[in-house]
Amino acid sequence: MKVIGFSKTHLILSFLMVVFSLKAEKAPMKFGKVDQADLQMKSYPADTSAAAVVLCNYGYFDSNNLQFVHQVRIKILKEEGKSWGDYIAPAAENAMVKGQTINLENGAPVVTKLKKESIFIEKITKGRYRARVAMPNVKVGSVIDLEICYVGLPSYWHFQESIPVRWSELVLEPNTYLTFRKNYFGYIPLSISTDYRWATHDVPAFKSEPYVDNADNYLARFDIELSAINIPGVYYKEYATSWNAVADALRKDEDFGQRLSGFSIFLNSLEKQIKTAASTPEGRLAMAFNEVKKVKWDKKESIWPSYSSLSSALNKKVGNNADINLILVLLLRKLDVDADPLVLSTRGNGVLPPYSVSFDKLNYVIAHARIGEQTYLLDATEENLPMGMLPERDINGRGLLISKNAIEWIDLSTTKKDKSIAMLNLKLTPEGVMKGEWTRSSFDYAALEHRNKYKTFVSQDEYLKSLESKYIGLSIDKYELSDMDSLSRPMSEKFSVVLKNRVTKTNNQIYINPIQFEKWTENPFKLEERQYPVDFVTPIERTQVFTLELPDGYQVEQLPQNIRAALPGNVATLQMQSLVNEKTVQVLFKMNINKPVFLQTEYLDLKAFFDQVVKKQSEMLILKKG
Repeated sequence: MKVIGFSKTHLILSFLMVVFSLKAEKAPMKFGKVDQADLQMKSYPADTSAAAVVLCNYGYFDSNNLQFVHQVRIKILKEEGKSWGDYIAPAAENAMVKGQTINLENGAPVVTKLKKESIFIEKITKGRYRARVAMPNVKVGSVIDLEICYVGLPSYWHFQESIPVRWSELVLEPNTYLTFRKNYFGYIPLSISTDYRWATHDVPAFKSEPYVDNADNYLARFDIELSAINIPGVYYKEYATSWNAVADALRKDEDFGQRLSGFSIFLNSLEKQIKTAASTPEGRLAMAFNEVKKVKWDKKESIWPSYSSLSSALNKKVGNNADINLILVLLLRKLDVDADPLVLSTRGNGVLPPYSVSFDKLNYVIAHARIGEQTYLLDATEENLPMGMLPERDINGRGLLISKNAIEWIDLSTTKKDKSIAMLNLKLTPEGVMKGEWTRSSFDYAALEHRNKYKTFVSQDEYLKSLESKYIGLSIDKYELSDMDSLSRPMSEKFSVVLKNRVTKTNNQIYINPIQFEKWTENPFKLEERQYPVDFVTPIERTQVFTLELPDGYQVEQLPQNIRAALPGNVATLQMQSLVNEKTVQVLFKMNINKPVFLQTEYLDLKAFFDQVVKKQSEMLILKKG
């Protein structure tokens, strides 16, 4: 079953217009007709902090001509709101777009029309498009008017945005020959909800906080997907009616399943090379993974390869994730390793609906392999990713494994941590200068992030200068780097450092913060309550050990207070412990976040936990002379 974009079916449907139509409600806006009060608006009364406000967002599907009309009107209130002049919305390949920006000049409206060269129709994936426009002459006080018309249905409809929405309305007239699904997400109740019309009014801006997997998962919205076209005796096309149907469609598709059952001679050389070098399935799996990683990822996400043949990506050493990971599946099969593609939705694309089928939501494919009882999830797009880990974008609920005759849901969570250990062994001079060694080791996801960041610098000197500029008073004399390219091992660094202006001297006292680097100076969680989960992606472990040799004549007057704290079930733990031994003082700080996702009901406990973290990391070690 070939997956066809809705716009391509228009040739079949255009001659057979549907006679059934409802009497439409009066449209809440008309393109180009802007109220004087909206032009004069200086701030939005319901939210005076808003940088912009959606005055009206209106969508109407006319079942007579199968056309969807999307009209949106936005008021720009502050400088930062001007970014809403770059607008993106679902569309079709042949969408018609018009727009204008209206400004008040000397009390009179001045219209600047949207030009064709500022309208872009972009292909997202097979059969899916979006319109992207750059509105002209956008300034504080502007009103933006935009209209997008196309044959078909939108893939989503937002009732809520990151700015307030005064009115949002969607009308989808029933059509005898079309069936579609819509799934509602979010926490805002609908003001109007009928069989074909839905609306909200005075919707507050979505307030995001740190550690949100994807804000779109929590915005009030519909996800919409066409299920079937059925014109009796003329045409029948079934889209995703079940996950088994999705899998069957992918197996048969020439751009997916057929790539894995067709021509593979281009991999013969690699197959021979790996079989000669590795005698075990595990060894061949590791070699295949590392060889395919030599194809550079172009940062594009799709379940569809970008080339007409997988050999092109291998030869050119560049491709999208589907090119790379389907090559890996095909190569593993040639190496007699049980391997299949696994399709998923990335974090940036939102979660897969748990209770309904959605073909359009699939935007990524990785490799799944089995050797005996051991399974492997493999994504060969990341140069610095070791085997056994997935990029954070892949860790998003569940993925659909598409084997030759069955499907299986695979959990995409991880037990690997974002883990780092830092140790400072310093000697304090009477002048308040600290000298010594700083070592740090990064494991798993911390190592991946650190390796990626390190390789953005053109030289080691540039990297060290960036650290010196980041931390006031830090000078680095010597530097050693270990296991940069040994991806299965932690990345380790050793610095010989001098720290100036990092202590406070008053009379005969010296105040020192033992947490010199990488600390929380404020609680990342500020809302009094949270309507969506906190998502750290992975478990987190932070260990810092500060050891200080005191100068002659000084002794410890006050230590940071020892603490051992934990949330119920030890889902998060905090430890701080100080020791004094003759002329040396040592402070240990350790924090663990032992699960990646905290529900809304756990938010207040987590917020209080981070209050403790910030407090403990700000406590001082006090030395006294005499």
